[in-house]
Amino acid sequence: MTTEMNEPMERGICLTCGQVFFYESMIVGKFDLGKLLNDDCLACTAGKKERQLQEAKNDLRERREEMVRATIPPDLLDTDIAHEGFNYGLWSVVSIWGPSRDFWLGLVGDASKSKTRCMALLAARLIRQGVRCEWTTANRLRDAASDRNHRLYDVAGPARAHLADCKHAAWLFLDDLGKNDWSPAFESQFFQILDHRKNYRLPLVFSSNAHPSAFSQLISSVNASPIIGRLLDRTTIIDLF
Repeated sequence: MTTEMNEPMERGICLTCGQVFFYESMIVGKFDLGKLLNDDCLACTAGKKERQLQEAKNDLRERREEMVRATIPPDLLDTDIAHEGFNYGLWSVVSIWGPSRDFWLGLVGDASKSKTRCMALLAARLIRQGVRCEWTTANRLRDAASDRNHRLYDVAGPARAHLADCKHAAWLFLDDLGKNDWSPAFESQFFQILDHRKNYRLPLVFSSNAHPSAFSQLISSVNASPIIGRLLDRTTIIDLF
């Protein structure tokens, strides 16, 4: 088999627009691969590539929107930052925060301060940028910590998977810290999550109606200092009291 390159230009008919165009023939044996590889004129070929690129972008955008809907609680997806009840001042701070020396963020204050909604807005923005985020609540973590050793795998499996996701996700969003019961199982699993994320500098954003230092009266004496210490170390606390 012989291949001859740089053959004379040949005429072709664009299959898309029907216009005549010229292509360089490339003879391989008895076949002109140039003709097989050039069904369209340059303009139509460029147009197809642009449409394919746009379709790929649209598919990626839709997959990320699906991830937003799968991650964030449904009642937080329609947050309107222009609504009169929304704490835009808090969002203006949270929206520009990023992990640096302090790689954790705590939103602390009374209810109705838009803490959870600001967290949801930040999480949605990160997911749309392709960041893997995990959303949980303190009560959900408590239940997972309790269920991880359940005798039924259908209960224990999802619980362990959620605990692992909270430990390893690129960003973790933890809502309503302090509304949970501080059981030994919860304290153990929560400490492991905090310790891993602190050691690997994985961002954590949490909300709480109480300052973490106030948890000292609720956590067991063995775990109080380690847990509170990790919650406060390298953490930016936005105090809304």
